[in-house]
Amino acid sequence: MLNGAVTGSLVKELNSQAVYQAVRQLHPVSRAQLARELGTSKPTTGRSIETLLAAGLIQQAPPPPGETGYGAVFFEPCPGAATVLGLDIGSRFLRGVLADLSGAELARLDLSLKRCDRDEVVAKSLRLKKELAERAGVAVTAATVGVGGVVDPRTGAIRVANQPDLNGFAAAADLGAALDIPVTVENDVNLAAVGEGRHGAGEGVDDFAFLEVGSGVGAGLVLSGRLRRGHNGAAGEIDFVRPGWEFNPHSPAADALLAHAERRLTQVMDSALRSPLTTEAIMDAARAGDRLAASLVKLEAERIATYAAQLTKVADLELIVLGGGLGQNGDLLLDPVRAGLEQLTPYPPRVEISRLGMAATLTGAVTLGLEGILEDLVLSRLAAAG
Repeated sequence: MLNGAVTGSLVKELNSQAVYQAVRQLHPVSRAQLARELGTSKPTTGRSIETLLAAGLIQQAPPPPGETGYGAVFFEPCPGAATVLGLDIGSRFLRGVLADLSGAELARLDLSLKRCDRDEVVAKSLRLKKELAERAGVAVTAATVGVGGVVDPRTGAIRVANQPDLNGFAAAADLGAALDIPVTVENDVNLAAVGEGRHGAGEGVDDFAFLEVGSGVGAGLVLSGRLRRGHNGAAGEIDFVRPGWEFNPHSPAADALLAHAERRLTQVMDSALRSPLTTEAIMDAARAGDRLAASLVKLEAERIATYAAQLTKVADLELIVLGGGLGQNGDLLLDPVRAGLEQLTPYPPRVEISRLGMAATLTGAVTLGLEGILEDLVLSRLAAAG
């Protein structure tokens, strides 16, 4: 007997998967169009359509505008066949969004975090899941969680967290058990890169980096159209500082900029800036023409350009997308960062500001979560249907 013989049930599953993917790409689409596109017979295509209808994966759709198909029936994916919960664990907030299979937002909610430790994150993640599901009137199929720090790509545990109380947190296992759904955990900047690549400034670009500049500095790398996590999940951790160590004084991160600004402020008499400084105050003063603030913005742009140049020298990037609280100040930073890169590398990438802003991580969480769901959605639904 030959190993791997193709059974009738396997053929049914493969045909159903092919038809479902075609419906997702071409909808609204008729039986005849599907058969032509897939190179299958109309009866074979018809059987797959009936299987997908019975499984609740596709539904009848209105015909496209101007269609004269003489009574042809058209189909589209059923967006409610599955849902994904996106979570973003920050230092002060746990942000959540629930989306259907089309990526449409069904409900959104943010909860404040006091301790940002394992117990609070698990408890509030469960609360978010329940409240969002109730608001949308749906069940949650799976979740994707973004967190600052290095995430073990094999276990989903947080090896090095931006929030010290989350170090060693077995996030994928513990959240999966609490939420009672499959949970994927990913670095938050990686998710932002995924979001920008699918729906933002990186759309259609194969080789780019999302460079987040805020309280810390990190990069999400997309090379040859794919997110690159690295062997340990630490790709893009370009400004790593171990807790207890002094921060890098030459970093574009907020702490380094503010420390330098406070020193400069003691040496300048004609500035409108006042201690204690904030990055927002510096940016606002620069827009108002304050000379000290303008010099600080110039320094920040030089530091960002230096970090961006190191990335592009290694990966030969087409694009750098700037994000994060500081990186979003494109009116002040974009042109000088571009000019700095022209001086630092012979092949400077384009530089753009994030189109998604603070929603980049959640957008990436939904995108990655939907990709995971779609990998085995048809097979799992057919198995459940018997």
